Amino acid sequence: MALGTNGQTVTTGTVFRPTVWANDVMDILKSELVLLPRVKHYDAEASQMGQTVTVPFMASASANDKAANTQVTLNGGTATKVDILINKHKESSVLIEDILSIQSKYELRSEFTKPIAYAIVEAIDTDILTELKAGSTNTAVGTFGTALVDSVVVSAKVALDQAKAPQTDRTLAVDPYQQGELLKIDKYVRYDALGTGKAIENGKVGNIYGFEVVMSQNIPFVDTTTDEHSAVAFHKDAVGIAHQLKPRTQAQYKQEYLGWLLTVDTVYGVKTLRPTFSVVVKS
Repeated sequence: MALGTNGQTVTTGTVFRPTVWANDVMDILKSELVLLPRVKHYDAEASQMGQTVTVPFMASASANDKAANTQVTLNGGTATKVDILINKHKESSVLIEDILSIQSKYELRSEFTKPIAYAIVEAIDTDILTELKAGSTNTAVGTFGTALVDSVVVSAKVALDQAKAPQTDRTLAVDPYQQGELLKIDKYVRYDALGTGKAIENGKVGNIYGFEVVMSQNIPFVDTTTDEHSAVAFHKDAVGIAHQLKPRTQAQYKQEYLGWLLTVDTVYGVKTLRPTFSVVVKS
């Protein structure tokens, strides 16, 4: 005798099928932060008070011939200054209602703090990148839609050399696509050219022509028929940042909402110091 079609299935018995949550929470998708530690910091000057940090620049001096029985020639140039206006107050917040905390198997305050804290630091890195590009007075090197090649990197080096930028503390920040283009240049990765196989092992270009090559996922590109990628080559003194309030985390219980308010905020300013110490690199 047939049993019929009234058996218990995954549909009729679905209430007995719990959703099992993993013990670990997947971390947020985040970019690699590379620019913040590679620019000039004036955090100590800004930490106490004030709305502006003034950075003085000595006047240029010249060397003069000394004739017998004559006094020295004085350098009387006028010093200049750059003001870093502390005008950025950024925050990232989340409210966790009690019912969510009670019913969740996770410790939500610590889990939600991570993405909002990262959002703040990523915003700082993006502001630095924007200032490096907008403040540069050098003619961009390279061509949109054309692969980043060795001669373009050399042109970026020459631009900084001509600006008398120090040979140390130079960075070439590229986007993921441009890093891939650099890895296709044989002499940047060949063992016989570098004496090391690190580029092939870890996918990082390393140092070329005095630049520390870093990849920033915060560098945007224009998605068109001819994709526009804009890297930036710069010296540490190209841009200054003054942090008056380093990123801080605060938590407050809001009875009117029956939940915890979590906030990360920061106060800072970013300004171009030496506009000839950075150059946009196109590909």
